Amino acid sequence: MRALIPLLLWTSVLLPAQHYRVRIAGEPHPLRLHREDYVAAALAGEAGGFSSPEALKAMAVTIRTFARVNAGRHKAEGFDFCESTHCQKLLVRDIPARLRQIVEDTEGLVLEANGRPAEVFHSRHCGGHTESASAVWPGAARPWLEGREDTFCLSAGRQPWRARLPLDQLARALGLPQITQLAIARRSASGRVATLHTNRGPLDAETFHLRLGRALGWQHVRSKFYDLHLDHAHAVIEGWGAGHGVGLCQTGAEERGKAGHSFTQILAAYFPGTQVRHPVAWRPLLSESLDVHGSGAPAENEVPAIAERARREAERLAGRPIRVRPVIRVYPTVAAFRDATGHPGFLAASTRGRFIRLQPPARLLAERRLAPTLLHEMLHLALAPAPGVRLPRWFEEGLALWIEQPVTQPAPLDPRTEPRLLNPASEADLRAAYANARAAVASLVARYGRSAVLAWLDTGIPRAAVP
Repeated sequence: MRALIPLLLWTSVLLPAQHYRVRIAGEPHPLRLHREDYVAAALAGEAGGFSSPEALKAMAVTIRTFARVNAGRHKAEGFDFCESTHCQKLLVRDIPARLRQIVEDTEGLVLEANGRPAEVFHSRHCGGHTESASAVWPGAARPWLEGREDTFCLSAGRQPWRARLPLDQLARALGLPQITQLAIARRSASGRVATLHTNRGPLDAETFHLRLGRALGWQHVRSKFYDLHLDHAHAVIEGWGAGHGVGLCQTGAEERGKAGHSFTQILAAYFPGTQVRHPVAWRPLLSESLDVHGSGAPAENEVPAIAERARREAERLAGRPIRVRPVIRVYPTVAAFRDATGHPGFLAASTRGRFIRLQPPARLLAERRLAPTLLHEMLHLALAPAPGVRLPRWFEEGLALWIEQPVTQPAPLDPRTEPRLLNPASEADLRAAYANARAAVASLVARYGRSAVLAWLDTGIPRAAVP
């Protein structure tokens, strides 16, 4: 056991990386989402119907950048983001594999301006002209958020809409005793409504939009591109487009992708002057059954052969094949590893999906840790649960550890183990959590047998198995 614990501190796979707290309707507590899982959920919610992979990549980078800049916008309420379009619309269940692949392909990519993540926005349909941020939010002017013509979205149609609203309902929504006058007083440079005139004086278009939406529903006035007139006891509003129009136009991005634009070209069109920051300039390393990417350090050349052996050994120990083609990313520095994964620097590697992220291998080689580290990561790939099967963190981690060394003295699951793995307070917490997870799995194997426990990867853990 003493020899095992230091190794565990270097081979945590499932410790959460940087995460966001998300408020989901119907859930008693905010949901903790890994930042890349958040990107996947927002991509499904905001752009799940896209057909262009390049447009999806542009959206993924925009979503990730927005989250980096705006994390904590609901801090006073105890979470980071809501699940609505107030932040970014989320679908957290059953995210399609094609969208997860897009997130993996763009992992860590953000838009930068002046050396830091840029303030970015996106909306459904800009109506042929994006809006300047300062026209919507005073003080939000940015050079890359100036309004500009965008004809690509119009190739998919103007998305016209019409609303006929009773004046008495509209008056209540706006907090007015009655409405006898309502007309457009001023438009912004893009042509959107900026100010309305009422019988009680001027009314800011943003205030009009927010009050009406909150009281009567957001489906009535879908953008600020509209004309308005009174018809007896009703206000008739006829417009086109959808959303505030600032930043990336989702419809335009999709049309640009269909026209052959790359995701970087799409982003440059909507956020001119910003740069896509690539955390590492990856270089492929030759390998037979793996994709290995490094940054050019000499020690990286040792990784492919060691990883191939680790894969074969993991499949032998688990008695199960690895069903995906693993991708190993070898980071050039500890700082780059920490930034990409959110893990502390004392962890040698982490795995999400089919991606293994590895710290610089020179030190691991010198300390004879590289082979055990890669074996541990490959075991997690071999022991990956079937699609749709949700397993607790302690079981996934404990099973991999037990498969490596099945000699642990069985012990019951400590109720502190799962929260310690989810949010460890110290290295000592991790040591205790790993040891107990492995012992708890050993207890299950002693009771049910190895074959039955491994079968739970496809069926889930029976309720009776864990008190």
